[in-house]
Amino acid sequence: MKKILILCIALCLMWSFSGCSNSNNTTAITDAPEKISTLDEAKIKLDPNAVEKSENVNGMRYSSTLEEFSKKYNEMLKEMGSLDMINGKGWQKKGDVTYDSNGVKIQYYFYEADKISFTATVEVNSNKIMNIGLGTTISNFLSTENDKNNSDIVLMKSGAMAAAVCGYPIEKINILQDVFYRTTFENVNELWYDGNVYCLSTREDRGNSERSTMLFRVFPISDEHKGNWEIVDYEQYIATMPNEAD
Repeated sequence: MKKILILCIALCLMWSFSGCSNSNNTTAITDAPEKISTLDEAKIKLDPNAVEKSENVNGMRYSSTLEEFSKKYNEMLKEMGSLDMINGKGWQKKGDVTYDSNGVKIQYYFYEADKISFTATVEVNSNKIMNIGLGTTISNFLSTENDKNNSDIVLMKSGAMAAAVCGYPIEKINILQDVFYRTTFENVNELWYDGNVYCLSTREDRGNSERSTMLFRVFPISDEHKGNWEIVDYEQYIATMPNEAD
């Protein structure tokens, strides 16, 4: 695959916040994922009941609880032949209950898995997911195990995460992992696609680069926010990109 430069954009102060911001940069190289989406796959629509209106800062939330998301995520991985399941009751709270900028009460959660971790923001009153992310170290993302790029595994699991929470069928995972992959390009670190924002955030550990981390995160936004935030549209973005050759 053609290699491209990742400009790893520094993370906002806490991964669970609804937006992404930029600060210090670090660079790395990775391959395009082995499976790239087609335009037909891009047209597969999400379940309209998977997303709900909300008073939160994004204007929208997912209809799933963390347990419901975990079940859907496990079903997708099992269908793809992976046994890296997560326990729906294994999520742990991070910090105390707080409020987003719209005054909605929220709780941050995390889940530690093998070489990856999940983060989530959940509305306290509804118990529904506001945003969710999958993170790993940059060194793990760029390494190879058993002649397979770990980046493919991380992107696949990120795609499965997004499909599970957004209400897509398993056939959509290829397109979603490609959306996340595009956020590793040096001139974009967040993309809008089908009502959701897909975001790459990184945190550099200056004392030990092996502990520098990255997070692929997804959250729904209202149409009003989509226009106001001026987030790049995924399909428009890939239309401007040169074709990638093997």
